Amino acid sequence: MRIRAWITDTPKSRAAAEQLREELARFASIAVSGLGLRGIGDLNIRAIPAEAWETTWRAEFPVTTIGRIVIRPPWSEQASAAGDAVVTIDPGQAFGTGLHPTTRLALAGIQRWSDAGLLRALPTDGVGILDVGTGSGILLAAALQLGASHGCGVDTDPLAVEAAQRNLAQNGLAARSEVALGTLPFRAPAPLVLANLVAALQIELAPLLAAAVAPGGRILTSGIFVERAAETVDAFTRVGLRLLGQWEEGEWVALEWTHD
Repeated sequence: MRIRAWITDTPKSRAAAEQLREELARFASIAVSGLGLRGIGDLNIRAIPAEAWETTWRAEFPVTTIGRIVIRPPWSEQASAAGDAVVTIDPGQAFGTGLHPTTRLALAGIQRWSDAGLLRALPTDGVGILDVGTGSGILLAAALQLGASHGCGVDTDPLAVEAAQRNLAQNGLAARSEVALGTLPFRAPAPLVLANLVAALQIELAPLLAAAVAPGGRILTSGIFVERAAETVDAFTRVGLRLLGQWEEGEWVALEWTHD
């Protein structure tokens, strides 16, 4: 995983960067001490001329395509093909832009649901599709663009809720979606549930996630390291969910479940 940040070049920010470099070096020394922690690469710092700032920043957010789902930033003028589900996401709020493998795995799962006719088969009343930890709203927006009649998203971060509401409105989906501050349990079970959350949180929330799925419904979980997949499968199996499939990208895995 690569993390990039852009900050104004001031004495205060340079001092903060050096402090971060020292902390990363300290963590790296701990990681190699046999505790089983993942290593961290070097911190690279470079100056960007003011005149090149906007071009450099925007170059980090290309158009991303997963099947028929096209994720693009607001400034993109790339034409889409007939039948594409285009989702415009403002990367100014880094809650999910389609660049991370966990998001791509979840989008691939949504594409599978679309191909199987599950999104268009959603009842027009009730919860619709539920996105737990909605972040930028990217998964909910993709599901709606692929044919889901309506859906809901919840997140514990108020900034994420605001970002999701803006992104859904920008895509013309405000009337078909509801995003609220909160977590599980939700007000009613949903026939389709999305949960792109870290494995530890999914394991902790397994009983509540299972309860969020209506009988006969499905849940798509992403955000799981391959090495924690077995632990996650065990937690979900113990709460009555049945595994339907899994797919991987690099060191990440997504799992699809049904609630019999």
